Amino acid sequence: MKAHLEHDDDMRFRASADGGAEILFDAGDAATRRGPSPMQGALLAAMACTASDVVEILRKERVAFTSLEIEAEADRAKDPPRVFTKIHLHYRIRGDGIRESAVTRAIDLSSEKYCSVGVMLRRGGVEFVNTHEILPPG
Repeated sequence: MKAHLEHDDDMRFRASADGGAEILFDAGDAATRRGPSPMQGALLAAMACTASDVVEILRKERVAFTSLEIEAEADRAKDPPRVFTKIHLHYRIRGDGIRESAVTRAIDLSSEKYCSVGVMLRRGGVEFVNTHEILPPG
């Protein structure tokens, strides 16, 4: 994988990887931020990684879900470097007749085997807590 980053202005940086879409990262003051901070970007990457796994696994299992949402809450170390210490991901899957075992299996496979970002963070010492709920279509 190849990537390129360029300073935009102040604490803003435009980045892209392998010719993909450009992302604006903003490490400046939260009140004037125009893009995710680098740490927010890492959390969002972990969420997108596991979401794509879960969707793919559920589709392969022919689970008829209508939507997937993930809420995240991340704890960080108090002192620099302020790394993530714990990430709680809460999955909300909507649909009729969705088996609990299918959802649990999809999340577990993503967490333990397929989500490269999550596995990398775990190997770096981040504790992950996954919870989920199955809701009717809405």
